[in-house]
Amino acid sequence: MAERKVNIWFALLLGWLVPGLGHFYARRRLHGLFYFVTIAGLYGAGLVIADGTAINAADHGAYFSCQILAGPITFALEYLRHPEGIYLGEKISVMAHQTGVVYAATAGVLNLIAICELYRRHAHPDEPGPSDTMRVDAITAQEAE
Repeated sequence: MAERKVNIWFALLLGWLVPGLGHFYARRRLHGLFYFVTIAGLYGAGLVIADGTAINAADHGAYFSCQILAGPITFALEYLRHPEGIYLGEKISVMAHQTGVVYAATAGVLNLIAICELYRRHAHPDEPGPSDTMRVDAITAQEAE
């Protein structure tokens, strides 16, 4: 049976559409599961903490640009957001809102890191990466040089 060749650009797109999906496509299932649980969990926690107000392009442009990195769900949530905005202090505290905004933005940045790690693995498959620092074969290969 011939080995399936991985289209890295398709894998990167999948990684943006659903965090970790690009790793699944590239047959790195454990990494894909880890990234999905971590990134989707952080993004979801941000939405829950902020009571659904974490995504707001008009009021938080810089954060919104980071949140977009977590996937297209950000656009859908922005579209579904109530047009009158939020009433901080009345329905939700400012601290809870800001915490949720930062959580969702951090999830987006982590997804970018995961996508970059997927590309680096594809471009340089034999070089040890950050997750390989404790592998014995990677350590002994560096010591031999």
